[in-house]
Amino acid sequence: CGASEITLRQVQNTRPQDVAPFGFRLDVFRFDGSFLSLVVDLPQEAVADLSRRFVVRLDLVVETESPLELFGRINLRHGPNVEQIVREFPASDGEMSVEFDLSVLQLDSGPVDKVWIDIICEGPELNQITLRDLTMSRRPRAEV
Repeated sequence: CGASEITLRQVQNTRPQDVAPFGFRLDVFRFDGSFLSLVVDLPQEAVADLSRRFVVRLDLVVETESPLELFGRINLRHGPNVEQIVREFPASDGEMSVEFDLSVLQLDSGPVDKVWIDIICEGPELNQITLRDLTMSRRPRAEV
């Protein structure tokens, strides 16, 4: 991105339905890149024992000034390899979620040692994006 005019600020969540006390707001003015990505590293406690038998869910509460394509990407580093899964969020404001089924990954070269999430905004120019909450959860697949 050669030209990026972006502001980032923390905002207080004051709506009755808000769980998180604070969110953040991106004001994107001039932006000539193809996408803007927010990266969130997961803590080691969330990575412990993560394997192909888990499903990871990403929930967002987002408000946008104008419609915006949003994607979630999970990145798992295991040994020298990095596996990724990309999912598109439904086109709407408010609460949205995607799930990452880790059973489709090739995690054979050692345990997962680092996981990060990308929230990808396609064509964010001239938009205000408020992320009110982000929740990650994982649950094991039933062994039948």
